[in-house]
Amino acid sequence: MKKDPIQPYLIASAITAIPFILICLTAMIDVDFLTVIDQSIGQHLYQWGPAPFTTFVQSFTLIGNAQGIIPLTLIIAGIFYYISRKWQILLWIVFTILVGAGPVVALIKNIIQRARPSYVPHLVDQGGYSFPSGHATGAVLAWGTLAFLTWYYFKDKYPKMMPYLIGFTIFMVVAISASRLYLGVHYLSDIIAGWSIGATWLILCLNYFNLFIADRIALEDEVKDNNLKEK
Repeated sequence: MKKDPIQPYLIASAITAIPFILICLTAMIDVDFLTVIDQSIGQHLYQWGPAPFTTFVQSFTLIGNAQGIIPLTLIIAGIFYYISRKWQILLWIVFTILVGAGPVVALIKNIIQRARPSYVPHLVDQGGYSFPSGHATGAVLAWGTLAFLTWYYFKDKYPKMMPYLIGFTIFMVVAISASRLYLGVHYLSDIIAGWSIGATWLILCLNYFNLFIADRIALEDEVKDNNLKEK
């Protein structure tokens, strides 16, 4: 398998990092301006549905919690290890999702230390800092990784699945992220920054996959096929 050049990945990751950088710069220049915009949008999205809908929204936020992301990651890793029989795939999945949604987000949260919204009551218990949204970052990483690997292994067998795969991935990412606004525990800028960080980290990890894992898998499969032909 021919390696794609690294430059497109670096360009793509730089582009996806722009929203995060712009939000940080805006906060440094005029944090009140950013807060006014966040609160104005957040008030329109906060708890606008009936009680049963609030319960439904809470289910999406649970999927994005650590108690949801960790099992989901292990399930994804288990499925694609079973499909590929490659330990590299398993480790790559765990690293991509859990490191990106865990230590990377935690580091940024503790550097910026933005308090959670206080202009509305929180509809779920949520401690810690607000920026960026770990749920938004984790959603991009978990569902993005699942979408990529599904495409990688099944694109030849199901060539028309891509629009459905993209649609489902976008739905899950938006639903999990929007639940945080609805429940009053994040600002919109937290969500956008989370998407930005998640996409940037995912692209960098995809670059590693392309450069160091895909070729190795292809080579191992080629050797295995040659050995079978010789028998």
